[in-house]
Order: sequence, then C-alpha cells, then structure tokens
Amino acid sequence: MRALWWTLAVAGTVAAVTLLVWVTAGDLERSSQVWGIAGAVAGLGALVVGLLQLRASAAAAAPVPPVHANGGAIAARGTVRNAQARDTSPSAGSAPAPTAGPGISASGGAIAAGGDVDGSTAQRGA
Repeated sequence: MRALWWTLAVAGTVAAVTLLVWVTAGDLERSSQVWGIAGAVAGLGALVVGLLQLRASAAAAAPVPPVHANGGAIAARGTVRNAQARDTSPSAGSAPAPTAGPGISASGGAIAAGGDVDGSTAQRGA
C-alpha cells in the first residue's frame, strides 16, 4: 500500500511539473499567474503533509509511565517546585514498601519527580 501511495505521489508531481512547463512555454503572459497558483497549491499540500506527520508522531509517542504516591509523599512526571511533604503517621518508624511497577513512585514523606525538584522539603516522622 505504501508503494502505491509513493507511486501516485511521484506520478502526480511529474504530471504537475509537466503541465506547468507546458503552460509556461505556451502562454508567457499567464505563466506567472499559473506559477503563483501552483505555489499556493504546493504550500497547502505541504501544510497537510506536516499536519499528518504531527498526528502520526503524537500517536507513536512513548507511553507515559505511571505516577504513584502514598504516605504523605509527592510524585510528579515533571518538575516539582517549592513543595512540602511530611509523613506523620503513627507507623513513621519504618518506611512503607515502595509501589511495585515501573514509573515514578514516592512514599513515606518523600518527593519524587521526573524532572527537577527545586526548593522542596520532605520529612518523615513527627
């Protein structure tokens, strides 16, 4: 199917260039108008192709890892700024087990981020 689309694209391009050269050689007075219209059509075609590429790349983007937080913790995919996390639970003597699985996880008054952690504090216990 991909080969068919490429064949049609190349054939269409060759036909359009041949037509433009033929019109330019046949009628020099209107050739600038014809080339202006051809440029506008080519620009619109490039816009459509660009939008299709953006849509395809967004669909093929890597899946976002999950984010888990418990026990007074903060977890984020991006940057964390000026956050405060504190775990004052009665069982604050031992940290809870981290959440199993991939992604970003925080527990027991901790701060975890996929980006930077600026100006933040984390505390466990009273």
